[in-house]
Amino acid sequence: MVLNPNLNIILQSRKASKKILDYLSIEQINKIPEGFNNNIIWNCGHIIVVQQMLTYGLTNIPLPVSKEMLNEFMPGSKPNQFYDQNAVDNIKNLLFSTYEQLTEDIVSGKLMHIKPFMSALKFEITDIESAIAFDQYHEAMHMGIILSLRKLV
Repeated sequence: MVLNPNLNIILQSRKASKKILDYLSIEQINKIPEGFNNNIIWNCGHIIVVQQMLTYGLTNIPLPVSKEMLNEFMPGSKPNQFYDQNAVDNIKNLLFSTYEQLTEDIVSGKLMHIKPFMSALKFEITDIESAIAFDQYHEAMHMGIILSLRKLV
């Protein structure tokens, strides 16, 4: 099975996110600059949760992330705490463990049957390929936000 090339784009974006998390201080990644309603670490948690929702959430397979994480980083949420080093390390690990799990589950055929879904942007998700394509777009959009935030912190 040839994997969707958008998966590699997602992986590279997550590597870039981790580099930013490694480079900046805990205060910087938690800072919410004026004019923004979130911070760098929230954006990293958010891309993990949305990827889970777009793939596992559209199947009958339980999401690999916790309900607490889902609630904390779901669309419409905002950072509601200072994320300490343990929380940051957990998100850094989840950037890659969720990607690896997704890749394994695609290869095994576990994610073959997705319930059709129309995004708020009118992008129709009908299969794992379109879910990955939309997720790649979503993660790229948040990478732009992360890069903007990095300049302001």
